[in-house]
Amino acid sequence: MNETKKLTEAALLSSLFIVATIVIVGTGFGYMLYLDFIVPVFFCSICIKCDIKYTLLSALSSLLIIFLVLGNIGTAIWASQSIILGITCGFMMKKSTTVLDDILCSSIIGVIIMIFVDVYASKLIGYSFMKEFQGYMKYVPIREFADIAYYLMISLFVLGTVFSIYILSLMLCNKINILKLNSKKKFLVIRNFRSCGRFLCCSKNIFYLSVAYIFIIEIIRLFNIDYSLVYLKTSIICSEYICIYFVMRDSFTSIQNFIMAKYKKIIYPRVLGISIMILFFVNLKLTTIGLAISNIILDRKINIIIKQIDIINSYTYALATKK
Repeated sequence: MNETKKLTEAALLSSLFIVATIVIVGTGFGYMLYLDFIVPVFFCSICIKCDIKYTLLSALSSLLIIFLVLGNIGTAIWASQSIILGITCGFMMKKSTTVLDDILCSSIIGVIIMIFVDVYASKLIGYSFMKEFQGYMKYVPIREFADIAYYLMISLFVLGTVFSIYILSLMLCNKINILKLNSKKKFLVIRNFRSCGRFLCCSKNIFYLSVAYIFIIEIIRLFNIDYSLVYLKTSIICSEYICIYFVMRDSFTSIQNFIMAKYKKIIYPRVLGISIMILFFVNLKLTTIGLAISNIILDRKINIIIKQIDIINSYTYALATKK
């Protein structure tokens, strides 16, 4: 009976999506915020409410009908990209992962999907964010810095898109009261970010996988192995930059919390932050390596990653039971 209810709800929501998409795209407003944010948030909500299998069925049937009615393959491709991002965020929200695990994994999938669509289907869509970013690079005089800035802009664009979808979806799902268990806990973390934000980190497995990925890519780069495919090269480098960001953030957070707990003085973490910021501009890779090694040492000695996650879990449990 419960499965039938979920299937019915998914069918009703997909019908709503089909009608809304045909009307909004038909009037020309679909290319503003609708396809980029409303569609992924909508399907993320369906995934939270109706489970992944019914969400996928709803997505496939909706895309097929939209393509047949509108006859516009560009709209169908753009919508499919947004749907995949939304379903990915919804799927991750329901897992017993950390908030940063969700955003990191969703961003990597977002890189793979968004760059693929941009490289192979931008002519059908009529827009390419990669070409737009390439246009900005003519203002950067040094070629090496221009390449770094180009891939960094793509990485931040994807990360920002996924982050926005994730936060907006949590807010909407909480508003319509469909959050449960893990997704509810993650909403409480986001809502109370000021109180528990400094303890947010990736899980141990995700952190070590990110470090391993960065290490492997740097080893490949040492051997001057070139990627002939633009899609493959861009996806690999942008994924590395996203991993670098999360490794640096996690490592800095762990070191900062350790210093705060040991010395009980706010001045030390501030000095650390200023020093790392300076080192960041001097040499990004060496700074990342130093931070990662420091975090690994702390984790091996005092299990700091698990301790930070336990603090978050205890805090959200207290908030949930208080209500």
